[in-house]
Amino acid sequence: MYRAEMSDAEMTRELSVARARLESQAREIQELNHRVANSLQLAADMLTFEQLRSRDPVAHAALEASRARIVAVGQLHRYLNDHADRRSVDLRPFLTGLGHALAATTGLQCLVRTDAITVPGETAQQLAIAINEFAINTAKHAYDGRPGGRLDIVARREGAELVLTVADEGKGLDHAPTPEPAHPHEQAQPQARAGGLGMSIIAAIVRDLRGTLTARSDGGASFTIRAPLPALASRSFQAWALD
Repeated sequence: MYRAEMSDAEMTRELSVARARLESQAREIQELNHRVANSLQLAADMLTFEQLRSRDPVAHAALEASRARIVAVGQLHRYLNDHADRRSVDLRPFLTGLGHALAATTGLQCLVRTDAITVPGETAQQLAIAINEFAINTAKHAYDGRPGGRLDIVARREGAELVLTVADEGKGLDHAPTPEPAHPHEQAQPQARAGGLGMSIIAAIVRDLRGTLTARSDGGASFTIRAPLPALASRSFQAWALD
């Protein structure tokens, strides 16, 4: 006969088993993150070695660009891992810390200004990935890899919208034609700065946030993401990667 109620001893045992499973999963995740960090560092070291061997200027530049991206992604991975368990994130300290991390990996002078905005942890991660790509793009194209260039990161609330602007004082945007939007409800994404991998990642994140991305060139390049805050809270961080 089925017992509807568990005894105290049985409940204590079940809770102990569940706690042990959670602790085991946490250790496995920590070990996985450690392996990812080590793998990224190994890949960066291998690219550095290939750079030293290369005599082709084009290949040398491509290897350096790849190495710099891997280093930046590794730093971002460590930073996001430190905030992985947070259900909500205050953007002011989060983006300030991200700015310090980006300055260390890209050589940019990152200046962060934010309103008092709290967003879901997964949303903060999406924004961090987008900002990281903007920073990599800026260091490579706006300032030609020279350290010390300025990058302004501004997050503000406008009514029910979150507005994120990332701007530099570099060479401005390439004058490439703007493509037609992929879907009628989408805004065409700018083909600024070769429209490479970084811009593709950003465009995917913007779609996931149900937002818009605009760009302008006026004494540098400026990119603005607008997204409705209610929609941000309901979207999955990993969904854009599965598009």
